[in-house]
Amino acid sequence: MKRVARLLVILIAAWAGLLPAYAAKQEGLPPLPKKVLQAQTVLLLCECPRGLAVAEGRALQELILWGRFKLVYNPRAADLVILFSANEYLGDYLTRDGPDKRPIRIDFTIMTVIDPKTGAKLWSDSRRWGSWFVDKATKALMEEFRGQIEAETKRWTLNDILTCSVSPELASFAHLTAEEALARSKSGINRVAESPDRLTFSSPGVPEFCKQAQLIVGPDDTIVAFEVHAPLGESFELMEVLQQADQFDFVGGRDTKSDQVYFGARSKDGKVLMKFEMQGHKSVLSWIRYSY
Repeated sequence: MKRVARLLVILIAAWAGLLPAYAAKQEGLPPLPKKVLQAQTVLLLCECPRGLAVAEGRALQELILWGRFKLVYNPRAADLVILFSANEYLGDYLTRDGPDKRPIRIDFTIMTVIDPKTGAKLWSDSRRWGSWFVDKATKALMEEFRGQIEAETKRWTLNDILTCSVSPELASFAHLTAEEALARSKSGINRVAESPDRLTFSSPGVPEFCKQAQLIVGPDDTIVAFEVHAPLGESFELMEVLQQADQFDFVGGRDTKSDQVYFGARSKDGKVLMKFEMQGHKSVLSWIRYSY
């Protein structure tokens, strides 16, 4: 019994000693690929025999609590694959025939983020904490991955977004015809082939959030608004709008075409309309329309 107690003390001390190392690993890491930052859907896989099996449940719980990704079960619908295993990933996601046939010793808990279109490894780390601490190792790996994503996610403020509505350059297109707008060759304006009522606009002279905008052409062939689609992998907190609820009217429902639940906020003057969509259990900014 004394020998078992001594072993437990050693293991617990080793576990505690790993925590500072985990925190230190956050610094000096290479930036995440855009594929990771822009991903919206995730497929969770676990090559998890014996004691490693707890990794799947813990990873699933962490993903649900995080709420950033929509969990999917069809590989074709996944932007990313998160794989838990005891053996290092060999880059063979697209070519492997069945489960990993290598001998497995549950010493490492390895988390690998894979591009399902190419099989490329996009992110990976491991914890050599043995079979007793698979649950904690999984949680730590998920927290590390989440921490790096959140550290590299650009965050917009309500002021960033509302500044676009008073941009002189964008305001100068109000009620011009499509042809008049296209004649401004220096403004980087082009037609959208699949949407004749839209013109793309790109200019370094406007606020950063709306550098890439689309001019909306109304039924009378004049420009009535411009629209900005929220860049993937960037963030805007709905709470900022709710904190200034006296400036907005709110609507919500389900899109009849996509069946996607949405939430809208329109400024009291009707000039700015924001649309949010549900991603996991979070409301994510989809697009903003600025009417003239």
